[in-house]
Amino acid sequence: MMTVGFRSFVRRMQGAEAPTVQMLCLSLLFLLGAAGGYAYAGYCGDHAQLMLSEYLTGYCELFQRGVENAVPLLTAVRLYYGAVVLSFLFGFTAIGTLVVPALAGAFGFTSMFAIACFVQVYGRQGAVLALGALGVRLVFTLPCFLWLGSYAWRAASSLLPWPRGKRCAPALYDGSCFYRLFVCVVLLMIGVCFERYITPNLFHLALGVLTEPALAG
Repeated sequence: MMTVGFRSFVRRMQGAEAPTVQMLCLSLLFLLGAAGGYAYAGYCGDHAQLMLSEYLTGYCELFQRGVENAVPLLTAVRLYYGAVVLSFLFGFTAIGTLVVPALAGAFGFTSMFAIACFVQVYGRQGAVLALGALGVRLVFTLPCFLWLGSYAWRAASSLLPWPRGKRCAPALYDGSCFYRLFVCVVLLMIGVCFERYITPNLFHLALGVLTEPALAG
């Protein structure tokens, strides 16, 4: 019964003129992953607080050496391009039908876990810190992932061998997919620059917002 339902869902994905269904589904999976990340942060308790304390200490030490050193280039590239490039590559394989939605859930989980840790340790003011540390990154990476990932998911589903013992539809990767990839690469490169030179300043301002009430007290 579940197999029949999954096949019906794949047919609807393949028949859509635009990847609207896929994008909505990936958005939902992102939100479900985010809910899981929030719950897991609460379950971690003191361990999450210890990890965040170590992160903040290391981040502040890097910032003191200079804004350009606060976020290493390779780290920024991995954070920005990782999920987007993986989703694109798995669009060339049938297994991408499962991997792309799994990436959406993992993306939501890791993002909300970090945000929830900030809020858990610092309360409402932690949301300001989370915004400074992660806000810019999500602005660039999430739209690119949903846009490119929706096409990748649809392309991967076209490579499934059933229900007729052959590909259900022609592979959907054409010249336009590389145009979308190029647009995302450019946007994410701008995001990497922001991550290295703008995000540290935003995080520093957020730390100021957090520490000023403590100093006043």
